[in-house]
Amino acid sequence: MLRQRVLSALIFVPLFLGMVWLGGITFDLFLLVVLAYAGFEYTRMLKNLEYKVSYPLMIAAICMLVLLRIFLTAWLEPLVWTVILVLLGSYSLWQYEHGDEQAFICLGLQVFGVFFIGVLGAYGISLNQSQPHGNLWLLVTITLVWLVDTGAYLIGTRFGKRNILPRLSPKKTLEGLIGSTLVGLLSGVLIGWILRKPLPELGLLNGAVLGLIMGPTAFFGDTLMSLIKRTLAVKDTGSLIPGHGGVLDRLDSMLWAMAIGYYFFMFFGL
Repeated sequence: MLRQRVLSALIFVPLFLGMVWLGGITFDLFLLVVLAYAGFEYTRMLKNLEYKVSYPLMIAAICMLVLLRIFLTAWLEPLVWTVILVLLGSYSLWQYEHGDEQAFICLGLQVFGVFFIGVLGAYGISLNQSQPHGNLWLLVTITLVWLVDTGAYLIGTRFGKRNILPRLSPKKTLEGLIGSTLVGLLSGVLIGWILRKPLPELGLLNGAVLGLIMGPTAFFGDTLMSLIKRTLAVKDTGSLIPGHGGVLDRLDSMLWAMAIGYYFFMFFGL
């Protein structure tokens, strides 16, 4: 299993980071495809439990939100959300009239999925398009959250004793959380120093603060995904990435990290 995880990471991580480095429309369209597939995985999990949800509507709603960030402006988002709610609501009304007693539950699950994947994921577009050096800020954000995730896994496995959420995720320990936060802090300082010339607005202090934030962010994203998978009775969201599960498994912390990274840039990077 560990060998599979390492080999998959050696392919997936450079691919994703390479696309971030390229930035621009190349990354935007790449992220659109990734998020659309994540929407497919989420819908498939719901369908496997016989929730009557719609692949086309879910994927289309996520793509609408992402395309809005790519080609238009965020101020239209309330209008797009209204359209999405009308479409999903109409589908749920139709399902109820055809005998689905869980139509409203399905509506809530679909709305959550669209927000979780589409809205949070679209922050990656917003950060990438931010000026100056948006793609570098995105690169820093994603690198930090992956380093924090790795630190939590390695430190928690080696030293973890005190469970934080024993019922939901017995392997999540206080030692892992503290260790991953320290990894984030030190990594942030190191990255701030390495990028002191191309990204002077990051610096050692901002790098340290951003890295420090990524520890709790990664923990929250990972445990929320655990809650989703426990509730839907699945081990992984898919099997596309051997040793890691599905695309959504890899996005659990990153979705929140991209939102944090965007607002951190807005406050400290301009």
